[in-house]
Amino acid sequence: MPNLVRFFARESCGKCAPCREGTNWLEKILQRIIDGNGRTQDLDLLLDVCDNISPGVTWAPQTNNHLPLGPSAVSPISSAITRYQEEFEKYLTKSKPDIPVTIKGGTT
Repeated sequence: MPNLVRFFARESCGKCAPCREGTNWLEKILQRIIDGNGRTQDLDLLLDVCDNISPGVTWAPQTNNHLPLGPSAVSPISSAITRYQEEFEKYLTKSKPDIPVTIKGGTT
């Protein structure tokens, strides 16, 4: 997922603040969790940033953006947190998750 989030942050056209700023924040927060420096409130913060980029994550998405990139960036993050919250929480509590996470071509 880090590569996907990085892709969306890099591909933002920069014309609207929710997408331009929000995708970069998603990348920073997710990387902080993966690096083992996550805080307990980071999952809620990720979901809050997602909601600011695309309120409700519905299709056709409600959007604060000019293009569909912002809502597209939100969907994988909100789905991952919903489905794999325990794994995220293990990173936040410094314990190893049951499944490896691919980071920059390697695994942890």
